[in-house]
Amino acid sequence: MSTIQKQSSLILSLAPWEKLNDIINNESYSSINIILDENTETHCLPYFLEKSKILVYSKFTIQSGEKNKTLATCEALWNHWLSQQIDRKALIICLGGGIICDVGGFAASVILRGVDCVYVPTSLMAMADAAIGGKTAINLNHFKNQIGSFIPPKAVVIDQIFLKTLPERHLRNGFVEIIKHSLIQSPPYWQDIKELGWPLDVPNLQDYLKKSIRTKTHIVEQDFYEHGIRKSLNFGHTIGHAIESYYLSIEHDILHGEAIAIGIICESYISAAMFNWKPYILEQLKTFLLPFTGGIKISESWYPEIFKNLQADKKKLNQITRFSLLEAPGLVKLDQLVPETLVLKSLDYYNLN
Repeated sequence: MSTIQKQSSLILSLAPWEKLNDIINNESYSSINIILDENTETHCLPYFLEKSKILVYSKFTIQSGEKNKTLATCEALWNHWLSQQIDRKALIICLGGGIICDVGGFAASVILRGVDCVYVPTSLMAMADAAIGGKTAINLNHFKNQIGSFIPPKAVVIDQIFLKTLPERHLRNGFVEIIKHSLIQSPPYWQDIKELGWPLDVPNLQDYLKKSIRTKTHIVEQDFYEHGIRKSLNFGHTIGHAIESYYLSIEHDILHGEAIAIGIICESYISAAMFNWKPYILEQLKTFLLPFTGGIKISESWYPEIFKNLQADKKKLNQITRFSLLEAPGLVKLDQLVPETLVLKSLDYYNLN
């Protein structure tokens, strides 16, 4: 088993706090430094401190929201850590959702050329996706995830009790990534998910969260640096990130999962057109996903900017944007070239609701 596989297998979901305490005690860290936002500071930090039994720590609170996933936030964070005189035996703990894991993980990966980092995801989005897989990133200008690193955390500590702190919108936001995992997995478990309806009861939510983590972990362990099969995780994200980047540019509110839900609908339309899906499959998928988009409409006047954002996609090769599409649910086709006309038709298709 490779070092990366060993690291990515450290997802602590059974007796997580005892295992976290073991890691902290065994490593003899010189300091513990917590990064969080104003929401997790209020709703999650007291429980975290009670369970982790950490008594001495520094903390840095950033403002929540995608617009704060920036180099400026990292610079403030680095200055704080350096003012605390951290060294290479320091531990960074990211207590929060996907943005906290992305920012904190990236900042930890480069301070002093890298210090250990533990993720404690508190949102469904982070538990199902953002905290799993060792990707870190921040946005540059309004472009999504343009600066980042591939580096696994020391551990990912999952306690589903944190889900009780989430409003309905944020539960839906995270469930979109679970839906995506259900569509790319072979054999797919999409048929089971679409029969469940929403909201999910606790046992079903826990079951599908575990399936989602297993799906992503299995893929990442085969292809950590995204040269092949890991690209399948980008399904829905090429158009989804272009939409999210547009919303960042106009400073409008959209959650990552809402943008990705739109992206999945659009890229399913493209997949259906390119690989001759039966029409009812596409319609079922769209009907199921629409409630997860937040009711967002994409104006035709935005199309040129959204398409321009596609050209800045970080996954492009030889200046060409490539898509991960579905020949059928559960059967992913990587590095697909898609004509502009079909991208625009997919946005039209999404707007017909």
